[in-house]
Amino acid sequence: MWRVLKENENGLTLIELITVVSIFSIIVLITLPKTDFFSSKTSQMRLRMVANELISDIRYVQYKNIHENESLYLILQSDHKGYYIKKTGTMVKKVKTKILPDGITVYWNINENPLEISFSDQGAPTPGGCTISLLNSKKRIDITILPATGRVMIKGNY
Repeated sequence: MWRVLKENENGLTLIELITVVSIFSIIVLITLPKTDFFSSKTSQMRLRMVANELISDIRYVQYKNIHENESLYLILQSDHKGYYIKKTGTMVKKVKTKILPDGITVYWNINENPLEISFSDQGAPTPGGCTISLLNSKKRIDITILPATGRVMIKGNY
């Protein structure tokens, strides 16, 4: 199991081992591509993640309105920095609040400020269809809600 070195065999010294590992680490660090994932101002991946979360929340509101007869609204804030889901009733209750990461903003194509999105029990959006745009400094993602069916889809080069 354990092998003893003979007099004419040489092993690696600690300095040689540290030198080899250091050179290998430098080569690996140079060849890795630069990632901007944590910079929300430029990261396309971060923008896609926020878009997917917004789509999921829109579909959640639609599902609750159709299948569970719960009056939920998704409200895009007038400062373009986030959105929240609220439940109406005797007391207004926020179900979820989402503040967008710095550098990402949300805009819409309807002259309502803030924009309230709800769905009928048939799935049609109120106030009709709309396009929601998420932007950072490099990319734009458009999310379209179709007026008659309430289908939620992503447009453009996603």
